[in-house]
Amino acid sequence: MRKMIKPFGILLVLVAGMAYAEAEFDFEELMETIDTNSHNLQDNITNKDANGSIALAKEMQNSFKLVEGYFEKRGDAADAVTDAKRYEDMAAEIVKFVETNDFEAASNKAIEISKACDTACHDTYKPL
Repeated sequence: MRKMIKPFGILLVLVAGMAYAEAEFDFEELMETIDTNSHNLQDNITNKDANGSIALAKEMQNSFKLVEGYFEKRGDAADAVTDAKRYEDMAAEIVKFVETNDFEAASNKAIEISKACDTACHDTYKPL
């Protein structure tokens, strides 16, 4: 019986930790981080910093995945879910462009993300 209690206790602590982390999710902070990363990404691309560009684009992919989940849970924003998925894909495209040293295409895609964010969710859902 004691052998079963230990794994169950560990599982309970892990699940509680995940629930706490989700409850502590700060959407506004995430939006600010995306905005900052978007500007920094464009700077890195301009400076042809491949490693920095790839790291930021991947971080933005993860951030847009969180945005997608936020709006899915909200339940009344199917367009925002679709847009977040689109931005995830665009960030993935930036990674591919940078990996092939196509910094011009990466720059165009980064600018496209920035403009699309401003005209999509920001205009419709801000302030949340």
